[in-house]
Amino acid sequence: MHKNQDHVVLIHGLGRSWKAMLALQWYLQKSGFLVLNFDYPSRRNTIQKAVDEWLSPALKNLKIEPGQKVHFVTHSLGGLIFRAWAKQRDTAFPLGRTVMLAPPNQGSEIMDHLQGRTWAHWLFGPVVKELATGPTGTTQQFGPVPPETHIIMGRRSLMPLFKHLLGPESDGIVTVCGGHTEGEAGFSIVDSDHTLIMWRPSVLREVLSILGSHSSAQKRISAE
Repeated sequence: MHKNQDHVVLIHGLGRSWKAMLALQWYLQKSGFLVLNFDYPSRRNTIQKAVDEWLSPALKNLKIEPGQKVHFVTHSLGGLIFRAWAKQRDTAFPLGRTVMLAPPNQGSEIMDHLQGRTWAHWLFGPVVKELATGPTGTTQQFGPVPPETHIIMGRRSLMPLFKHLLGPESDGIVTVCGGHTEGEAGFSIVDSDHTLIMWRPSVLREVLSILGSHSSAQKRISAE
């Protein structure tokens, strides 16, 4: 094992599991990264509880050697879990680059629509309230994202059910403009829906390109 390999932490979205991030796990491992495919019960926790009881303990168990960076790749709600952690992170933590796939950085119009429905809170948990748009939403409390945070949004909607809420440009769950946030280092749009964006070959390549330019593992591969 090469000592200078960088780590990548994958964080899945609402109602999903680590299995949703398997394509990224396999692809990044093959490219030389040490990958933690992080899992957490997304429908039972607030964003902050997911950080305190799940993500932070998992990060403390990483074996980070001198010179290594820890990058993050997130999907949907996973991006907000990352942002909550990043806001309170130890400044000594060797944070590298972050790629957020389809993050609801401005909240979710769909969750606005579901606020008054008891079944939605039962199905999705406390994040229904947190994902509200506007000043009452938790997303407004995170502040700017860390430097070198890149966002990739999809613009193909396979779910016409919510088109009247999301407008013409969305991935069926999150609007394209709703992915923007203060401090972003890059923003790109791909022809993908929300659910499968992390399985698209073009997205895998773009993620690798973003992480690779900051990665000791990728530099080693290039040198070889």
